[in-house]
Amino acid sequence: MVLSIRTSAILLFARSAQLDARDKGLTGGERFIEELTAQTKLKARRTGLPVFHIDEKSQVGTSFGERLGNAMKSVYEQGIEHLLVIGNDSPDLSTETLKTAVAQLQAGKTVFGPTPDGGTYLIGINREYFDYKTFLRLPWQEKNLFEALLHWTISLGGRCKVLSPLLDLDAPQDCQNWFTPSRFISSRLYQLLLSFISAKSVLPRVW
Repeated sequence: MVLSIRTSAILLFARSAQLDARDKGLTGGERFIEELTAQTKLKARRTGLPVFHIDEKSQVGTSFGERLGNAMKSVYEQGIEHLLVIGNDSPDLSTETLKTAVAQLQAGKTVFGPTPDGGTYLIGINREYFDYKTFLRLPWQEKNLFEALLHWTISLGGRCKVLSPLLDLDAPQDCQNWFTPSRFISSRLYQLLLSFISAKSVLPRVW
């Protein structure tokens, strides 16, 4: 799959491991989240596209929607026309999925990767369909976000491509659902998650 790299990019919108672990109730899981971020960044770079990582030090805005919208605007302003946005908490996201998503973007479609809880693990929007004001009014971090994104895209005259659902790790229960004996997990993630579980008693209801 040949991708145009002149006007396409990936935005990794992810905070530091310390803030992420605190807000997700994963106290003591900072090293695990650091590894998730590192692996996500590596997968993105393997597409051959520019990767912008914007964490809390560079984010601007008071709400999640403002911070994300401003981050996307800052990348568009660098001449990017096809922008793919991902977080750091979907360990099953692959480089091939990212390539597929960017190819759909370059074909003129808006791309979404849904999660089982009604959110998204991936958002791909071409610059021509990015309306900042209405983007801010979407129900960010709510269970109807994916549905709202679809309606928003259609209202702007765009075409959508929906990818296969993937789990994102927003809470301790998500870690339990993801971590199963039959699942292939990189040895580094496996060891960090095991050490996190065994060293902490902060998740008694999950583990």
